[in-house]
Amino acid sequence: MNKNSIARKLILVGAALTLASAAAMSGASGLTIVGTPNPESQISFEVALPLRNVDQLQELLAALNDPTNSQYHHWLTPAQFGALFGPERLAMDQVVAALTARGLSVQTYTRSLHVSGTVAQVESALGANLQLAHTDTNASGTRVVSVSALALPAELQAAGATVMSFGPNEAHVLSRQVATPEDGTYNRTSQDGGYWFDDLKQAYQYPSYETIVTESGQKQRLDGKGATIGVLMSSDYLPSDVAAVFNHENWSTITGEPDPTLYADIPINGGGGLFGGAFAEVSIDTQSEITSAPGAHVILYDIPDLSDGSIFAGYVDAIESNQVDALSASFGECELFYFPKYDNGVDQRGILRAEDELFLQGNSQGITFLASSGDSAGKGCTTVDYLSGEPGTFIAGVSTPASDPNVTAVGGTNLVTVYEPGSLNSQYATENAWSDPEIPYDPYGLGADVSGGVWGAGGGVSAMWPAPTYQSLVTTGSTARSVPDIGMQVGGCPGGISILNKKSGFCDGNNNPNDGDGNTDRSYGIFAIAVGQGGGFFGYIGTSLSSPEFAGVLALLIEQNGRMGNVNTYLYGLAATQATEGKVAKYLHTEIPGFNGLIQSNISPTYNVSTGIGTPIVKTLVGAGTALPAGTPQTLSNP
Repeated sequence: MNKNSIARKLILVGAALTLASAAAMSGASGLTIVGTPNPESQISFEVALPLRNVDQLQELLAALNDPTNSQYHHWLTPAQFGALFGPERLAMDQVVAALTARGLSVQTYTRSLHVSGTVAQVESALGANLQLAHTDTNASGTRVVSVSALALPAELQAAGATVMSFGPNEAHVLSRQVATPEDGTYNRTSQDGGYWFDDLKQAYQYPSYETIVTESGQKQRLDGKGATIGVLMSSDYLPSDVAAVFNHENWSTITGEPDPTLYADIPINGGGGLFGGAFAEVSIDTQSEITSAPGAHVILYDIPDLSDGSIFAGYVDAIESNQVDALSASFGECELFYFPKYDNGVDQRGILRAEDELFLQGNSQGITFLASSGDSAGKGCTTVDYLSGEPGTFIAGVSTPASDPNVTAVGGTNLVTVYEPGSLNSQYATENAWSDPEIPYDPYGLGADVSGGVWGAGGGVSAMWPAPTYQSLVTTGSTARSVPDIGMQVGGCPGGISILNKKSGFCDGNNNPNDGDGNTDRSYGIFAIAVGQGGGFFGYIGTSLSSPEFAGVLALLIEQNGRMGNVNTYLYGLAATQATEGKVAKYLHTEIPGFNGLIQSNISPTYNVSTGIGTPIVKTLVGAGTALPAGTPQTLSNP
């Protein structure tokens, strides 16, 4: 689908803007400036303050995740976290006083501040030169950036404050459209996708929908009941699209129950609007979580755009409100872009450290964070010249926030199921992580092409973070944080940029002996995108599919065990247990063949740079090994 075919609802955030008189300018950090904000319009920004007692916090987190410790899963509240590890009250008060003295309004949180004022007031307070930059991540098409380095007030500098907003970097959604179902193949007529939600449930052996568990003395269905999972994205969604997916698979007819719906839609700082560049993404995310765990509460945190400040604000709201047990983010940015080399010598890594401390707070409260691992296989970054509008090259690198050790990075595969003519049977057959070479293209719309790219689940090693303790349970082959942690169906053969076999017209890894040797098994997921409003059902691929899908899997685990915090400790423990028991796939499908554009995906029998520790056998992974598995789609065991 051409998303421009959807009737767009243009939302201009703030007051009127003045368009740049010259042609749009590309900055050295990949910015395209399109105008100047009205000096009297209202804007806001986020300020992070460093935590105290971080060593003690790490010790506490280890205890919270240790089943043998008396503190196991005794999660903190935001107030308790603030008292133990938040900034000193005096430092916080001094920062607030400095900002209010400059005419700004301040809302305080456990270890951060939300600050608002006019454009003129913010420019004066921060020494900023604020401009409007183009963005594809919201409905308005613009976001506010500073084209000059910030000059923080002395009080903020003394407190070690980091202004999270107005920087050059912006994350990107991690999905791409493929052929529509009408033009492509269903797994119901072949073995290679596309897949509806119930196809995935049979393939990955979710517990049967008829499985009953007892929680707090009450019998209930194992479908995520009592768990709350969330989506963080810069767009609103259409409830009618969620209904369309359930109706297509005859949910209500089969179950006798109403279609599940989104539990809450929370706009953060105005949200990102509807029908913008992230609309298809939020449709994928919300549908994936609701269909994967129909009994769970699903919350959408709708942020203004995918800038660092907006992402931070969304995480702060989720953590401070403390409603969500697991939160998925289907976006990412090259980790290297925060290093000085990529911003004219300016070091932006303080933003990543501030986000990391925010994840530490959420983990201490029991919140699990998930993120898509990226869609450029082992080449998740570009050379510096591309950000200056010059032709570039894709190079090794990983995506943030997936690379953060306090986040579960979700990669994945092409899923292959059995094919029985006339049947809906979607039993698991195999998976692959073969990558798809790409033609040169302009990934971020900067006016220049980048060559050497490949499509596949993002993976590699972090340049920012050392290997966390839980990764010592498997063999990653690195002393740095390795990405991803786990995988599910991602799919392949991105429309418009794939190098296709000239004879067959299929993606086949460029017929490379190291990349599947001509294998053409490529899958995709099917989602409702503006059904009845110029859209329909369309095929999408990307780790944006696997991250929210796995959030739904975790809802089944949380239903039985409560919050899991940094669930990686649990997941890697299962991987280690399975490895000691031999080659039998009990919790995970492992040693899945693949190539990430640089190396073979299987680093060792216990770790893969496309799927992490593997892809889940859901019923055993969530502790329901005795349950019957979900059966054929559109039956009572798998409605």
